[in-house]
This record gives sequence, C-alpha cells and structure tokens, in this order.
Amino acid sequence: MEERERQPYQRRLTWLSVVVVLLFLILGFNLWWLQIAKASYYSDLAAGNVMKTVTTSAVRGEIVDSNNIVLAQSVPKFALTLDWTDLQKVNTNWKDVVANLAEYIKPYWPYPNQSVELITEDLLVMIRNQQWKSYKTVVILEDIPKELQAIIAEHSNELPGVSIEPIAERVYPQKTLLGQILGYVREISESEIEQFNEQAESNDDEYRYTQGDLVGKMGVEKSYDTWLRGSHGVEIVSVDSNARPIDKETLQEAQAGYTLQLTLDSKMQRVVENELDRVIKDIQKTHPDAQAGAAVVIDVNTGKILAMASRPFMDPNDLIGTISEETAQKYFSSEDAASFNRALTGTYPPGSTFKMITGMAALEAGVVTPDDTFMDTLSSLGSPDVQSAGVAEWGGNNFGRVNLYSGLAHSSNIYFQIIGRRVFEKNPELIKKIANEFGLGVNSGVDLPYEAEGNVPSPAWKKSYYKPYYDKKREEKLQEIGDKYAQLLASAKDQDEKNKLQHDKEDEIAQAEQEYKNNINEYVNWRLYDSYNSSIGQGANHYSILQMANYVATIVNGGKHYKPYVVDKILDPVTGKIVQQNQPEVLNEVSVSQQNIETIKKAMSEVTSGGGTAAWLFRDIPEFTGGGKTGTAQIGSKGTSKEEAYNGMFVAFAPYDNPQIAFAGVVEYGGHGSETSGYVAKAAFKYYFGWK
Repeated sequence: MEERERQPYQRRLTWLSVVVVLLFLILGFNLWWLQIAKASYYSDLAAGNVMKTVTTSAVRGEIVDSNNIVLAQSVPKFALTLDWTDLQKVNTNWKDVVANLAEYIKPYWPYPNQSVELITEDLLVMIRNQQWKSYKTVVILEDIPKELQAIIAEHSNELPGVSIEPIAERVYPQKTLLGQILGYVREISESEIEQFNEQAESNDDEYRYTQGDLVGKMGVEKSYDTWLRGSHGVEIVSVDSNARPIDKETLQEAQAGYTLQLTLDSKMQRVVENELDRVIKDIQKTHPDAQAGAAVVIDVNTGKILAMASRPFMDPNDLIGTISEETAQKYFSSEDAASFNRALTGTYPPGSTFKMITGMAALEAGVVTPDDTFMDTLSSLGSPDVQSAGVAEWGGNNFGRVNLYSGLAHSSNIYFQIIGRRVFEKNPELIKKIANEFGLGVNSGVDLPYEAEGNVPSPAWKKSYYKPYYDKKREEKLQEIGDKYAQLLASAKDQDEKNKLQHDKEDEIAQAEQEYKNNINEYVNWRLYDSYNSSIGQGANHYSILQMANYVATIVNGGKHYKPYVVDKILDPVTGKIVQQNQPEVLNEVSVSQQNIETIKKAMSEVTSGGGTAAWLFRDIPEFTGGGKTGTAQIGSKGTSKEEAYNGMFVAFAPYDNPQIAFAGVVEYGGHGSETSGYVAKAAFKYYFGWK
C-alpha cells in the first residue's frame, strides 16, 4: 500500500490513541479522587450505613361463639401509604412528591380547613416521626374512598412510593352483641410498650411489642391478647448515615393470631339482651330511673358462661380509630358508662336472693330445722328495742306461721332475721364462711379482666375495715390535744395556771377517749341491726351478678363451686385444630351437707310454684321445673334519698332434676325482681330448652 493510501488510517489511529489515553487519564484521576482524595469521606459514609431489624404486624385472630358465628375479626381495608425507601429510589426531589400528594388528598383530609401547605407539613412530620424512627411504611389515611383510590392510581407516575395497600381493621360484625365481653383493641401507647415488654420478659415470652401493634383494652381481647396477637414478621432495612432507610428485605412473614371459640351462645345472648332491653324500657314508665341492668346464664355442671349481658350495651366498633368526645363520654365518663360491665365489675346488694345462704348457715349451725315455725310479725324479733333494730315484713304482709320452705317461698324478712340472728350469736363468722364457699365475696378467677370481688359482712370484717379509721382519728385527736397544751403550758404564768391547764387537758383527753369508745361501739362492734340486715342480704352485702349466678349453680349441682369461664377452645387459624381447651375446674366443694343443700333447693322450688313470689312468672310454661328466688334490694339506707329505691334482683335454675343452667339478673331501680329480671330468666330458659 502506498504512503498516500496509509495516511488516513494513520491519522485515525493517532486520534484513537489520543482518546484511549484521555480515557485512561480520566479513569485514573477518578480512581485517585475516590480512593485517595475522598477516601476518608467515603469510609465515614460507609461506616454510617447500618442494618436495622424492623417488625411487621400480624393479623389478629378471630373470636367466634360456641356455634362458630364470628364475633370479632380483622378485615382488610384500603389505606393510603408512603414508603420512604421506594420514594428515595425513584425520585430525589421527594418533598415535591409529598406536596403533590397533599394537593390530591386535601378533599379527603380529616381537617377540611387546613391548606395544602399545612397538610404537606403534617405529612413531613408523619414521615419524620414514624418512617425515620421505626422504618415502617407510613399510613397517611385509613379506609380511603374509591374516588381517592382512583385519583392516586391515575397520578401514580407523579407519586413514587405512594401506594394503596390493604391493612387489617378490627371489626365486630354483631355490633353491640357481647360488646363488654369481647372488649376492643387500640394501638399500643409508648408507656404500654415498656410495661408490656417487661411483663413479657418476666413471663419468658419472646414476643416484644412495638409501635403500631394493636392490644386488647378490655374483655376477651385483653385477657387473651397473647393468643390473639399473632407473631411479628421481620424485615431488614438498610439505613444511611442520616438515619434514612434506603433498602429493605423481608426475612420472616408475620403469623396470624389464634382463633378463640367462646362458651357463649350468641343466639341466647341476643335473646337475653333483647329481653333485658325490653324490660328496662317498659319499667321506665313507672320507674324512670331504671336505665341499666345485667344478667348471666351459666352451665351449672361446668362453669361455662352461656350468656352475659350488661345494659347500656357497648359497640366495640365505636372505639376503633379516632374517638370523639361524645363517644368517649358515652362509653367512659357518663353515669351509665356503656363500657362498664355490670355483670362482672358491678356489685349489688343481693337482697332476698341471699336468704339461701342464711338458711344453709342456720341448718348447719343447728339453730333451726326446716319445719320450725315462727309467727311472721315484727314482735317475733323481741322487745320494742330489738324490733327497732330489725326490718318489718315487706309490703306490710303477715304470712302467719312460716318455716324454711314457706319463709323462702314468701321471702319472709322476719323468718330470716330470726334465724340469722341465732347464727351470728352462735358462730359469728359462719355466714361469711359459707357465702365464700359458694363464691360470694371472693374472686372467681373468671378469664375476663376487672372482676369485682364483692363483700360478705361479718364481725371480723367490720372490725378490720372500720377500726383502723377510728384508731387513726383517735391518735390524731390526742396529738392535737398534746400539741395544743404543750404551747399553753410553756407560756403559763404560774403554777396555778399550769394546774388548771393540766386539768383541762385531762378533760379533753377523757372526752376524746369517750368519743373513741362510742365510735367503736357504734361503728366497729357488731350490732344487732348488722345481724338483721346481713341475714336478708342488705347492709354491707354486695356481689357481682356473675357471683350470684355461680352461687345458685353451686347450690343446685350439689355443692361444687366451679371456676366460670368464657373461652372454650383456642384453635389454629389455618388447620382449625384445637391448640388448647379450657376444662371445667372445681375451685372448692362446700362444707354444707348434701341434706341441707337439698333442703334449700327444695325451698327454692317453692318460690316458683304454689303461692311463691315468682309462681306467676312460669305459670304459662308447663314444662318448667326448677326454682328461683326474688329480690327487691334496697339501694340506700334508712333516712337517705335512696331509702325507697330498689334494684330488681332475680336468680333461678332449671330443671329441678339434674339441673343444667342457672340465672342471675338485676334491673337497677327496677323494683321487684320477678317483675323485671325475672322476665329475662324466663326468656333465657325458653330459648335454652326450646319451650314455646
């Protein structure tokens, strides 16, 4: 090839060589810049990148009734979310994305008066407070409407990192049915996180609560939270030196919580709630203060609670998410707060429904036989002074000569005051002992939180409860006298004045001691009126409706005091297999003889037959065999504004042979028990036994 022909190729080769050299120079410079000039900078930056372990929430387990009807479940709802890691990957000008998002969501923002600029600021605060602390996806809005979903989808290219995601929402499809028993859930607070994790650690529970977790606040949701909550998922998030997440990876998927199957029958529960509501609305025509009530139905041979109602009713759905002031007052602050479970946490004077305890104690003490009779007049109590300590027969009645059977059937106050006084004089603590054995005035251990203990009065209880107050009052008075006369004596002019002051001091001390003695005699020592009041379920007697139902169950099952419970089984949410099943548990067997228990059971049957106070209630149900006891429990003491106010109490069981269920109920300010809560018992029995 001639020189002339080679020249163009040589020029091209020369330029190529120059380009190659320049490229190597640039590459070399960049390597020097990165590895030498900026080595310390990138070393520090890399050192600042860390890996964070982040938990993701599990789907909370379902709660179903004894027939598998769903009572509580977690259902998906659509939420507007923002993921910082996705936002960083796609668009570095992320604040513009947030501003665009604020403009689109303004019509759906919960605070309509806020400008787009203020919404933008709120969103930035949410990102800083949640995303940069917990590295979790930020939930901007929950349960968003379809219109907003369409807007976000239409502008998805402008909104990197913004998504519409399904999240679990706790829903109670039966609304007010079993509201207080189910309870409700809310997001765990900062203070609760520390408290709950300390409890978990002390119980060797590996679960750790984190921000965003839902926890039970009352009812089954609270007492079985560890079963319902499920197990967290785990993600690894890469975080830069500014504590901002830049990448994430899922290591473990969250595991759903277990399913709880209750002992309660939602159909029976609805019958009980509806009848309780009907009775209260009806009785308000004559008793306008009647606004609330409660009822319990229990299996006498297992302790299973079949129904537990408390009115006003509670809808747990109202307590999910943002709670208005009006809702908060309705459920927590008002006099008839709907979140208050009157069947479990409320306590009531039992009135005449307590008389079976007095009867059993009298039989056990040997101070009466079932056939011993007394004239049903106030004079049978004794002298006029003694009579003044007692309670006259209800309604001004005189039932003639009464024994244990007719006394209970007619609910004779005179009869039970006579035998109750005899018991207290022979064995002052026997009535309390027997009442406790039957579950009154003691915690039952039911698997629900906030159970009330109640109280059985006795001489020992009265002394231990009131004496410390009067002892302290006496000490303070004596100290006051001592301090007063120490100053006066120090400033006395002569011995005569000192002698007079010393005499005055001794007089005041003597007066204080006499006042103390009088207080002890009147308010600490057991008085005759205490014996009378306690014998008929008044005075300081007060028990929960659950305790009353279980007390009747213990009588009619032959003296076995069962632990009541509301959760029957815990089930695997995937396979449906039983993980754990609660078994009937006998807490104690009573000391009362079988013969005396049978005597009381027979006397209870007299109440609902013949001329008994509740005979009329079941007269139209020929299938009914069983027994019960009415109670018209005085709310206030003599001379108070509530002296003539009464709660309507009623307890019952059925059938008489081989009893199956027991009932206890109250209508506050309802008057006579058979005319109020008695109807609720009747409705429950008709449903359970299929009577028409």
